[in-house]
Amino acid sequence: MVLLQLCWLLIVINALTIGGGYVMLPMLQKEFVEKHHWLTNQEFLDAFAIGQLTPGPLTVMNAVIGYKISGIPGAVLAMISSYLPCIIIVTIVARYYYNYKESIIVQAGFKGIKPAVIGLLAAVSISLGNTALVDPLTFGIAILTFAVVSFTNIDPSFVIIGAGVLGAILL
Repeated sequence: MVLLQLCWLLIVINALTIGGGYVMLPMLQKEFVEKHHWLTNQEFLDAFAIGQLTPGPLTVMNAVIGYKISGIPGAVLAMISSYLPCIIIVTIVARYYYNYKESIIVQAGFKGIKPAVIGLLAAVSISLGNTALVDPLTFGIAILTFAVVSFTNIDPSFVIIGAGVLGAILL
């Protein structure tokens, strides 16, 4: 039953999320951590961090969560449930997009979605930050990581690994 709930949640959240994968983080956190208590906030943050080291970070994160909830079948079904709505929606939208891309209604819809996406990303950043930034050292690592990613051309994967190594050495 839990596996079916997991799949259904991932299908619904992936189907209703507009603006990229990171927009779904607040919804995933609310469902997995707060509502169903399948994960702690720290486990959710750890799954997110693992996903960031791989291609398809949110799919990998969902697979890690699925694995924690139901082992290998949970991981596989979580990945399928993450991709299925996207495949269906993109197939339908691609067919009609060029016919309606100049529509004022379509353009207004996209303009209205952008602020909502920014708000959702800010909300999840604050929530995850409260879990991850527990002392001045972790806060300093976060600021340093932000600066390196923002002001250099270093691949973020290396920055994440470097931050992990720095944290392991200093903590």
